[in-house]
Amino acid sequence: MKTIHRIIIKMIMAAACFALIMVSCDDMNSLHEKYLDRGIDIYIGATDSISVESGLNKVGFKWKINADPRINKVVISWEEPEDGAMVKKSATIPVERTTDGEMWMNHVLYDLPEAEYIFIFQIFDSSGNTSKTVEISGSALGNIYVENLRNRNFKSISKLETGQMMIDWELAPSGTLEYSVVEYVNTNGETVKVEVPNDEEKTYLEGLDTGDEVEIYGVHLPENGMETFQSIGRYYTMPKFERLLDKARFKDAFKPGDNTSPQPGDNINAWANTWPIGDNRDIRQLWDNNARNDAVNGFRGILHTNDKSGDANPIWQFPHKFTFEIGTEATLTRLVYQARVDNGSFTGHSPRFFEVWATDIPKTIDDFGGDQAAFEKYYRTTYVIQKDPNNYVANDANYTDKLSKVESRCVTNKFVASEPEPGIYNWQEDWVKLGDFEAEKPSGLPHGQRNDADNSVWTNGFDFSLPDVGKKVRYIRLVVKFPNWDTSNCINIGEVTFYGDDI
Repeated sequence: MKTIHRIIIKMIMAAACFALIMVSCDDMNSLHEKYLDRGIDIYIGATDSISVESGLNKVGFKWKINADPRINKVVISWEEPEDGAMVKKSATIPVERTTDGEMWMNHVLYDLPEAEYIFIFQIFDSSGNTSKTVEISGSALGNIYVENLRNRNFKSISKLETGQMMIDWELAPSGTLEYSVVEYVNTNGETVKVEVPNDEEKTYLEGLDTGDEVEIYGVHLPENGMETFQSIGRYYTMPKFERLLDKARFKDAFKPGDNTSPQPGDNINAWANTWPIGDNRDIRQLWDNNARNDAVNGFRGILHTNDKSGDANPIWQFPHKFTFEIGTEATLTRLVYQARVDNGSFTGHSPRFFEVWATDIPKTIDDFGGDQAAFEKYYRTTYVIQKDPNNYVANDANYTDKLSKVESRCVTNKFVASEPEPGIYNWQEDWVKLGDFEAEKPSGLPHGQRNDADNSVWTNGFDFSLPDVGKKVRYIRLVVKFPNWDTSNCINIGEVTFYGDDI
């Protein structure tokens, strides 16, 4: 009996425990029911190792997806500015497996406004499951970026004796500059692009002339850039080459109407004569590097014409003309005129007013069919704006004696030529005028008075810039106008020195 009672008691206790367990399970199910009814969220692997590159109004991406074969697309979303508001945009990139396992993908977004962006990546599979989102920032570059790119600066551009142009660079700026470019059209009409490494100090350019233009710009690769950018180019005009022209090449080139005294002669046809040898102060002394009247190697150092102040012969009338050639074709840039330096400054027969004319090929008698009269008239006819001798001296209290001399010489002896008849075809129509110059007295003191500045410029010479006339020249004609510093009909010139490009 005791054994039966124990069995009954165990069965009752087991039933009670079972009932308790069932009640507990019902309570647990009711607690989680609202979650179990929703189903299970399944997340697939997110994008990995995303990199971003910037371009012109575009952004490029590269990323990795896992080996899950069910992945079928990647969606990139962002916001971009549009009409003053931020607009949501997205791009869907299909997944086309090219390999098992992990796979790299890439994509470029085009036509993006220049801005900084936050891009959101999310992966989808064929069952509609998604990955968690991954954010990454990136930039689309544009005009603002380009406008702020720096060009490499240079110290100078110069023309060399070889004919090359040389750019002497400053150090390249640190940052994104990859190299610089010099672009131009050469003398053969070909477009030339010279790439200049950042460590190059000097660049030599071929096929350029004075006045030609080159464009200089930089090529930049921004940080995380997918392409290079060209900075805004700047244009530079190629400079003149300037050096002292070799006076050993200078020689006379007399033309009708030139004052050839004291040699080759004093007659109207003297310009056509050949030179005798002697101790003379002729045109050749304009380029002997001696501006004094002292004799050197048997020749005096200045041009000194005969004083014709008492001679009314029309061949001596002002303006006086002197024609010579420089022995080569050159683009002239400067003239230094020196008076007779062994005279007191701003006195004597040295010119005060003169013009400089030039040409590459002067006309010969053959251009006039051998007509000597037409040839002579062409070169002798000269139009100048003559300075008024009375205005020159009238207000100078120390020059009253000169004023009477001017009146007697100029009016009585008429050594200032009257204006030629209008309409005469003359040499000035074919030559170019390089300047109408005055040997100005720095101090402005009355005649006979001078200071150190006056003496200095008289000794060192008057430096005149010459304009670019667009071509090289070979022949020079000096046209000296009245009055000189003595109001006489005589000319002293110590030296003329030309600088320019004779390459």
